Order: sequence, then C-alpha cells, then structure tokens
Amino acid sequence: MKFVCLIPARSNSKRLPNKNFLNINGKLLVEWTLLLSSKIKFFDKVVLSTDNKKILKLKKKYPKVFFLERPKKISKDNTKMESVIKHTLLQFKNKGEKFDAIVILQPTSPLRKIKTVINAIKKFKKCKPDYLASVVNLKHTQNPKMLFKTKSLNLIQNLNIPIVNNLKNKKYYSLDGGVIFIFKIANKKYKLYGKGAFIEVKFPESIDIDNKEDFLLAKKFLI
Repeated sequence: MKFVCLIPARSNSKRLPNKNFLNINGKLLVEWTLLLSSKIKFFDKVVLSTDNKKILKLKKKYPKVFFLERPKKISKDNTKMESVIKHTLLQFKNKGEKFDAIVILQPTSPLRKIKTVINAIKKFKKCKPDYLASVVNLKHTQNPKMLFKTKSLNLIQNLNIPIVNNLKNKKYYSLDGGVIFIFKIANKKYKLYGKGAFIEVKFPESIDIDNKEDFLLAKKFLI
C-alpha cells in the first residue's frame, strides 16, 4: 500500500492563539511532528498543508517534506478535515501520483511515538479497514452510564445510557484527540464511518494541546 502523510497546520486557533508557533525546547510545536514524520519509512510522501507564510519557510529546514500552501477558504475555524484532505490529494492526482491511504498527524500531539505510528500503519495494512483512529482507554468511572448533559445553568440530566455487558469484562474507549488517523482513500469521505480499527495510546503520549494547560503539561515531557 502507498501511504501519504498529511500534517495540517493552519495559522489561527481559537483556544490557544498561534499554537503551532509555540516554542518547546528550542523547536516550534509543528516541528516535533515534522521531525517524526521524516523518520518513518512507511510514508511514500509527507505533506505539510498550511496557509501560513512563516511555516512555509520551514521547507528549507525539512527538505524531505512537501510544503503545500493552503487556500484561505479552507483554513478557517469551521473548515472540515475532509476539505483539507481533498485539496492535498488533488495536487498529486494532477501530477499522476496516487495513494491508497492517508495518515493524518496533527501537530497538537507532539508526544506521539514513532512506534505508535508504525504499529498503526501495520494494523491498517493487516485489517484493511475504512479508517483507523487512536484512542484512550476510559476509566470505569467514565463509562457511558456516567454521561450527563446540562439542562440549564444550574441543573444536569443523566443520559441513562444502558450498559448490557458486565463492566468487569468490557472496556470503553474514547478518541484521544488526534495522535493518528488513517483513512482509506477509496472511500472519499474521510470520516469515522464504516469498518474501523484502532490503536490504543496512553498518557503522556495522548496529550493533545488545545489550551495553555495542555501546552504546559506537554512541555514537561518533551526533551
């Protein structure tokens, strides 16, 4: 199978402004993913998609990575990853290059391990799913039965989701935030539907930088 790796890194972010430019031990946040992706031999192509001129200048430092300038119209807060993927694949389709699967490595997971990515790719090749996602194992106190929704400013309501299986013999998982996603290109929708596979990740690898607290936590583990 041919794999293309996509690193999405747009300019703005709501919760943590300019997070891709945050410095962690002498490297920009986005560079941790650039460095890791360059070391994985399973990738036939590594692409960084961005609308930011400063990030595009990094291409001299990372010659193995293809830097793709992303249009502003698909670099907004509400832009779906599907649009970014299709824009990326179209650039190579026009050049006659085709791939079987696309691997998404978001810069917000700088603690991901090379071994995790390799194992995920091997599992994808073996199971041939429509998609693969990284997940974390939920604690027994986080099972679906414990879910609530807000009813008003002061009240909450239990969702009363039934659990048929005995909790002692059943594990529940949640998306970790984005250590790795892999999509079969043939399905053309790039969503979590159809036959799914997973790779489990644990703390601190599962840290997803979405706010200042996440950033400070990740800094403690990155060397």
